Amino acid sequence: MLEINKFKISDWILLVILLLFLTDLSIIFNIPILRPALSFLFFTFIPGILILQILRLNKIDLLKKIVLGVGLSISFLMIIGIILNTLYPILTMPLSLNPVLITLNIFIILLSATAHQHNSKTLNFKDIINYKSSLKGKLLSPIFFPFLFPLLTVLGTYLMNISQNNILLLIMLLSIPLYLIAVIYNRDRIHPVTYPLALWLIGLSILLMYGLTSYHITGIDVHLEYYCFQLTQLTSHWDLNAFYNAFNACLSITILPQIYQVLSGLNGEYVFKLFMAIIGSVTPLIIYSVARRYLDRKYAFLGALLFIFQLFFINLLGAVRQEIATVFFFLTVLLVFEFEMNKWTRKLLIILFLFATLISHYSTAYVAFILVLPILLWPFFDKLIRERRLQFTNFDVILISLVIIMIWYVLVAKVQFASGAQAVTQTIQTTAGGVGQSALISTRGAYVLGVLGVVLKSLPNTVSVIANDLIFATILVGLLGIMRKFRYYHEKFKMQFLIGIGISIVLMVLFVVLPYISIAYDAVRLFFQLIIFLAPVFVIGGIVIARVIKKPKWDVYILLILLLFLFSCSTYLQYSLLGVPYSPDFENNSIVRQETFIYNSELVSAQWLNQNRIDNLTIYSDENAVPRFSTAYGTHVGNFSINSTLFEWNKTIDHGYIYLGYVNVNNHEVIEVGNDINRMSIVPYSYLFTGKSRVYDNGGSQIWW
Repeated sequence: MLEINKFKISDWILLVILLLFLTDLSIIFNIPILRPALSFLFFTFIPGILILQILRLNKIDLLKKIVLGVGLSISFLMIIGIILNTLYPILTMPLSLNPVLITLNIFIILLSATAHQHNSKTLNFKDIINYKSSLKGKLLSPIFFPFLFPLLTVLGTYLMNISQNNILLLIMLLSIPLYLIAVIYNRDRIHPVTYPLALWLIGLSILLMYGLTSYHITGIDVHLEYYCFQLTQLTSHWDLNAFYNAFNACLSITILPQIYQVLSGLNGEYVFKLFMAIIGSVTPLIIYSVARRYLDRKYAFLGALLFIFQLFFINLLGAVRQEIATVFFFLTVLLVFEFEMNKWTRKLLIILFLFATLISHYSTAYVAFILVLPILLWPFFDKLIRERRLQFTNFDVILISLVIIMIWYVLVAKVQFASGAQAVTQTIQTTAGGVGQSALISTRGAYVLGVLGVVLKSLPNTVSVIANDLIFATILVGLLGIMRKFRYYHEKFKMQFLIGIGISIVLMVLFVVLPYISIAYDAVRLFFQLIIFLAPVFVIGGIVIARVIKKPKWDVYILLILLLFLFSCSTYLQYSLLGVPYSPDFENNSIVRQETFIYNSELVSAQWLNQNRIDNLTIYSDENAVPRFSTAYGTHVGNFSINSTLFEWNKTIDHGYIYLGYVNVNNHEVIEVGNDINRMSIVPYSYLFTGKSRVYDNGGSQIWW
């Protein structure tokens, strides 16, 4: 029997090659289940692990090795995709299966050989794992129990989709708070692996709950993201000019899902719904790793839960480009504070992940550079102030990153640069009192003032506002606590992390003060991105509150109560408890579900219209129908004129088709989507159908002409 301490690097490399061979066979022979499972798992983990071994980062702890491995693997796939894409038209379909699979095999073999050469005398299998911890005296049930969450989610969404029965989803959602209470209560007997494992499985369950609702993609941005992917899929070649839009310049929704799709053979929608959910579930682990550097495990755990319980995280699969960019940005932050790592390796990885953030999502990249640049510059100013000498510590990283940014925006993604420049210009104009300022200030309320408790629309909404306000208040208390004991926290956190906290607070203030910023880039998205710095501040706030009330041992319970309150609101459980159906995931008659859930009958109707309509006639509908057409028509959607404001316009049309979806036909209602989702009876609009005939009806959708 092979002993683990005799399992050398050569055995590990042979295992990698064997796994590659098995993955190739599953792809070539299109073996069900094995092909999507092996192709995703292998190419999402193994390339990154090999790169870490080449860089001799074998001594970093297992959790950091996992998250860095995933980030490196994804960036590896995107860079391989860019390289192949540049070979067009030498390769007419550079992102099709054969070029992708052959190229990946070549690079995996090269990485394996290089890893073997760099580690042949120093590495054994225990170094690859690098995790030592005894289970003696620790509870085992908290380790295994959270595996039920994703299982309940998969079964629950299936049951909800076919029979509108939400019992399993409710059991899953109610089990999470009970599990967290048990973990915190028994924290002295909890094994260290419980915390990251629980974070991963809870995060994965929540993402799958959103992603697997409906058999089609759901959300707002994701439909345009999926359209961009389909353009790449159509020709197996990414071409920005095919749809000159900032979305189409994001490689996270074009090249990356294309590679996953050709390797796995999965329907493209499930690449977005399933694969991206698994990748997104890594982000809380990065938050935990960063917080763990400064806080005890239980506090880092609670800080990461603040991230998971954000509404934007729950809806993360509705904005895939930001999800992928957030993974890269968080990894950049992780590396910025990894001072024990070899400085050249650290700099190389920071540049790589900043580049990966840049090509994944433009807005996330802007915020990332605003946050990271001052932190990288701090050693220069510190030496200048303290010792009055120049030391250009991180200038190479900054200059190389700026060059990469300039090349990307000038030579490739000019449309993204134009979008950012427009936001800056509009911000300056509105700040100076330009045209439309009052209108923008009014519109801003939906994004910012509601969070601050100014806009209260209903009792459940008020409860949600209170929950979010308590979170912000706790962060404010934490900030005051840091300022009061600045010397202590300066020693504990170091100045670079405090700079990150300070910039995060300033950015949040600017989003409240400057009207246009909160419209151009939602404040909720910004706060989501800043949690990597603000999560420890939230924890400190809970600790300070406990000390103020003379109950210092209650700090974890105070934080947990706040988090569970937030969880109930972010999942819309408080709406359900108060008798107002609102959740798109477990309330069949909720207005949000009716707006996002796509029925097959709606797609069949749209496809019938595609085949039978008269050219040049406009299709009229409510705003609910637009994502149905983009899903049904795919890359042909641009060839059709769709007017989604028929009922808002409220005027009779002489020529054109009227498309009615499931909600219109079965609930006799019209959906209006703006800052809020409004549902109105269709009866007052019955005169719009006078003189028209119903030319198609499948029971779930109708077409009138």
